[in-house]
Amino acid sequence: MNNKDWFLVILLGIIWGSSFLFVEILLVYLSPFVIVYLRITIASILLIIFTIIKKERIEFSILNLFNLFILGLFNNVIPFLLITSGQQSTTGGLASILNANTSIAAIVLSALFIPKEKLTINRVIGVIIGIVGVIIAIGYENLFGLIEDNIGKYLILLATFSYAFASIWAKLRMNEISPIIMAAGMLTMSSIILTPFALTFHMNEILTIEFNALIYAILFSIICSFIAYIIFFIVLESAGPGNLSICTIIIPPSAIFLNTLFLQEIITMSELIGSLIIIFGLIILDGRILKNNFLNKNNVR
Repeated sequence: MNNKDWFLVILLGIIWGSSFLFVEILLVYLSPFVIVYLRITIASILLIIFTIIKKERIEFSILNLFNLFILGLFNNVIPFLLITSGQQSTTGGLASILNANTSIAAIVLSALFIPKEKLTINRVIGVIIGIVGVIIAIGYENLFGLIEDNIGKYLILLATFSYAFASIWAKLRMNEISPIIMAAGMLTMSSIILTPFALTFHMNEILTIEFNALIYAILFSIICSFIAYIIFFIVLESAGPGNLSICTIIIPPSAIFLNTLFLQEIITMSELIGSLIIIFGLIILDGRILKNNFLNKNNVR
C-alpha cells in the first residue's frame, strides 16, 4: 500500500471506531431502534444519489433483490440493533473490543460453509487467542452469568456472527454486483425492512426528536456510513480487500480513545488486556506479518 492508502485505511478505522461514540451520545436522546433507523435511512438516500451521479449500472432482478435483502438484514439491521441495544448496558470502548471479533467469527463460519476456506495454523491460533481475549475482556467470572450487565456484551458478540454470516453471503452470492451498488442496495433494503416498524411503533419518537439529537443522528449517518463507504470503495479499488482487514485492528483503540476523550469513559484493566490480546489474535489471523518475517529470514539465509 502507498501512503495515501495507509492514511485512508487508518482514517476508515477511526471513523468506524467513532460509531461507538455516536451511539453512546445518541442513546441519551433516542431508542436503539430509532438510532439505527435514522443511520440506515439517511445513508441509503445519500448512497442512492451517489450511485446516480456515478452513473452506476443497476440490474434489478428477483435474485439480486433477495440477496441484497439478506445482506441488509444480516450486515445492517440485526448487528446494528444488537450493538446499539448492547451499548445500553456496556461502554462504547468494550463494545468495540467485542465487535473486533467479527473477523474471528467470519473465519470459523467460513471454514464451515466455504470448502476453500481452510482453517490454517495461523487461523486456528488467531481464533484461540481471540477467544481468550474475549473471555478476559468480559471477565471469566461473568462469562456464563446472565445478569443485566452481561446481556449487552453477549448481544454485541452475537452481532459479530451476524456480520460474519453477511460476509460469507456476500462472498458466495454477490460477486457480480459492484461494491457501490451492493452498499446502496443493502442499505436501501435495510431501510425497507425497518420502515414498517418505524411507522407502527416509533413514529411519535421520530416526529418529536430534539434538534441536537437530529444533528447527531445526521452526522452519525454521514460520517460512519456514507463517508465510510466512500473511503471503503477507494481503498478497495486501490489496495484490494485484504488490506481493509487492518481497519479491524484500528477500530478498538480508536473507539476507546474517543470515548475516553469525549465521554470520560473508564476502561478497566481486564478490558484493556483483553483488547490487546484480541488485536494480537487478529494480527496472527491475518498472517501477513508472520509470512513477511518468515520470508525475510529466508532471504537473509
